[in-house]
Amino acid sequence: MAIRNSILHILWWLGFFAVWVLLRIDDYPALPATIWAGVLKVTTLAGAVYFTNYVLIPRLLYKQRYAAFLAAFIALIGVTGWLVIQLLNLVLQPYAALITQWPNATLSRQLYDVYIPLFFMVGAIVGVQFYIDRLKTQHRLQSALRASAEQELQYLKAQINPHALFNSLNAVYFLIDKENKAARDMLMQFADLLRYQLYDCNTDAIPIEKEARYVANYIAIQQMRHNDNCEVSFYCDPAMQHFSIAPLLLIPFVENAFKHVSAHVQAPNKVAISLQRQNGCLQLQTYNTREVLPPENGARKGIGLANVKRRLELLYPEKHTLQIQETDQSFEVTLNIRIT
Repeated sequence: MAIRNSILHILWWLGFFAVWVLLRIDDYPALPATIWAGVLKVTTLAGAVYFTNYVLIPRLLYKQRYAAFLAAFIALIGVTGWLVIQLLNLVLQPYAALITQWPNATLSRQLYDVYIPLFFMVGAIVGVQFYIDRLKTQHRLQSALRASAEQELQYLKAQINPHALFNSLNAVYFLIDKENKAARDMLMQFADLLRYQLYDCNTDAIPIEKEARYVANYIAIQQMRHNDNCEVSFYCDPAMQHFSIAPLLLIPFVENAFKHVSAHVQAPNKVAISLQRQNGCLQLQTYNTREVLPPENGARKGIGLANVKRRLELLYPEKHTLQIQETDQSFEVTLNIRIT
């Protein structure tokens, strides 16, 4: 793209040079003098244009320093015009004998032939560039607005989809036989879990009552899933209220307990979870029986715990303690988070 623009600029100035030579060829004593004069004027004009476009406009005009821009622009035209006059005299010096009327010999001729054309040509080209910049700015703004509108539409779609999902869950709920109360209860608890994750967790902190209810619903579903194969117990302190914590901070430990609970046939399987408020701290304790895993399975465990450890370090630096006791038969976690 940059190369293409450079080529277009070169072609533009070559075309401008050709037109200038054709229009002014009779004003100079010889064709070489006309060509050198054309090169001089087109080169200085291009220099003034690019200096204005890439220096004066961005640094002064676009920063609303209008008086400074006008003064700098007039000074640029004055210096460029003076330079053109001096260099043109040097170019025409070898043809002095052929010149009957020396160009730019008087102030009026200088104004007419150099300063005024330079002012209007630079001003016109800069005006075109300014208009192009405005169009590009408007295009970028419209693109940003379209992107914002598309993002908002996607957000609205994301809001609509959960509604459709909840409607489907309600339909399934009414299709379940009324005699099957356990299945109905499990479906409603799953809907509560989903609603909590979709709508309640979009904040930095959540009331502990909601987080505790979420944990309770998750445990209830897991308890029904394990049936009689596992003894599940959950205790929530009645004092667990009137403070907030980061959402979904406790559930990884609870999930881990059920994920790695043992599946003994003859030995007991157990998951015990408690939420308590003690000495200005929220205390979560999880306990689960476990089995010795093969090396390939054991290498994969602990990823979820590593992630939640990192979250605790970021959210509660020096305000939490985490103790993990692991044996071949059990896995126990004690988390304390200072809340006061």
